[in-house]
Amino acid sequence: MAIRDLLWACPACGIECGLRRARGGERCASCGTTYRRGRGSTIVAQRPGRSRVVLPAATWVDRLPEIADRVVHGGRPPLHEEPVRVRFATGDAPIYHRGVYLNRIERFGPPRSGRLALMPDGLSFHADDGAGEHWSFDAITAVQPSSTTLQIKARGRGPASLRFPDGSTRFWEQLLTATLRRHYREAGRGEIVEFQPRIVTR
Repeated sequence: MAIRDLLWACPACGIECGLRRARGGERCASCGTTYRRGRGSTIVAQRPGRSRVVLPAATWVDRLPEIADRVVHGGRPPLHEEPVRVRFATGDAPIYHRGVYLNRIERFGPPRSGRLALMPDGLSFHADDGAGEHWSFDAITAVQPSSTTLQIKARGRGPASLRFPDGSTRFWEQLLTATLRRHYREAGRGEIVEFQPRIVTR
């Protein structure tokens, strides 16, 4: 997992999705602070002209702004948009271990590059080749993050796997789930208590 997947905003200046790969770690494009892994679960931050700061990763995360505030005060759409690579499920295949059938797993097609936008009614993918996909909030049935991708499942459609080359999977997972929670509450459908393997309300 890249540091920017965990620190989706720079704890030093607050800019979102501003960390970029740099020599020895990742660097904020706004304030120039560099972040690298330290011993154990620590992250070392070095801002130009200042002493380095070493803190546990959880402490850095606690310094990030609340995504829920962004959802409530989102302003004009899109709420957020950035480059993405999407792979769509093309089917599934059985999994065996020592000849014993365990389950089935999705097979995904080749990645398609484009931009993902969070809109008032759902997620919209605009591919570089001109094609597009839209997942409405009412159709999304599951949200499942991994260390490098975010999978979403929509009713009547196979899963889609989203990878953010310059952004944070964790940021998109929190942004989408916070938006879905608000959508369900405003629609009178209850409070979401889990998002995987499917969305369930209280």
